[in-house]
Amino acid sequence: MTPDHGHCVGLGHHCESTHQIRRITADPRAHYFDWLDLPLPAVVEALGTGFRDVLGPGRCEPFDDGSCVLDRGSDIRFYHEFRAEAGDGRLTQADVDRQLPSVREKFLHLAERWRTMTASGARVLYVHHDAFDQAGADDLRRLHTALGQQDAGHRFDLLWLRRTPPSPEEAALLPDSVAWDTVPHVPGHWQGDDAAWDRALASRLHRPG
Repeated sequence: MTPDHGHCVGLGHHCESTHQIRRITADPRAHYFDWLDLPLPAVVEALGTGFRDVLGPGRCEPFDDGSCVLDRGSDIRFYHEFRAEAGDGRLTQADVDRQLPSVREKFLHLAERWRTMTASGARVLYVHHDAFDQAGADDLRRLHTALGQQDAGHRFDLLWLRRTPPSPEEAALLPDSVAWDTVPHVPGHWQGDDAAWDRALASRLHRPG
């Protein structure tokens, strides 16, 4: 994996990866999976369907005591895109239904930006933050395949960030363009460990100038 990437794009699992990638790259451009809470299978499914099944009508509802919206069609949780009208800060179904068209419009725009990026010829470093050490080499291979199918000329590498190292057996099964590293959990600090993220990304990113 060489540091010639024109983009660094997060693939979840939650807000830590978005915060850290933007801090390190100083790139404010939004990408589709920024700030979303979603498991790796949901990323693979969204990529495989061209994002068509995300935010479908009749499938979005308040979740986690009204603190977010769950899209039951994609298993993505939206913590930042919907706003509660009630004073208690809890989302209602009426809030969701009223705001869904504008939220959907935002993500249609991000999906188009994604397609433009993957067709651009720029090399992309994708970062999957496996915040709960749930994935294995088979999962990363499926993700790698889904990314490779975005565009025939798409050039990319994939960084798998875990809390603990994968087993040697798992690591040996990864494709050549998939690397792994670790960033520790920091209790009570959702942003994560700055030094660990700096170490994990520094040698892998192209910095113009």
